[in-house]
Amino acid sequence: MILPAELNPTDNIEISLPSGGKARLPVCRPVFSVWNGTPLVFDFGTKPVLHYNGEACFAELVILRILLEHGWNGAWVETYGGTHFLRSMPKGWSLKTEHISIPTDKEAILKDIWRAGGTTACFDVFAWQGSELLFCEAKHQGKDNPTNAQMRFIEAALKFGIPLEWNRS
Repeated sequence: MILPAELNPTDNIEISLPSGGKARLPVCRPVFSVWNGTPLVFDFGTKPVLHYNGEACFAELVILRILLEHGWNGAWVETYGGTHFLRSMPKGWSLKTEHISIPTDKEAILKDIWRAGGTTACFDVFAWQGSELLFCEAKHQGKDNPTNAQMRFIEAALKFGIPLEWNRS
């Protein structure tokens, strides 16, 4: 799998899965610039806002845009108030105007994982390039940890053959 340089893993973290097993997740720690422009009207409840290519973006969109610029396809998967696939900054809590469709085969993969994991949690970014699939989670270092629902998502994704490693060269 070929990833943009800023998203190549630099470390791993070990997590405990709901079944009692363990998994090692690849981690990268890109450094993004904080938005210093006009404050947003809607900031998702004080979510950190970043500067990317002259725009105010949440971290999930910065990651997605980096992937899109390098030939990937994908969406920010936001599950607040239902499942929404996004590619643009939300304007309000409903997320209806920003919702996009993703290919039915990709949505079917998510639904299978959700069913198996008993959750609708997902990593923030779901991306694909050819047959390669990638799930990315944006965590604010030192302030944010995976949730139990995300652990169930990871375990279910592993059951469906989604690999943990990002680079298999």
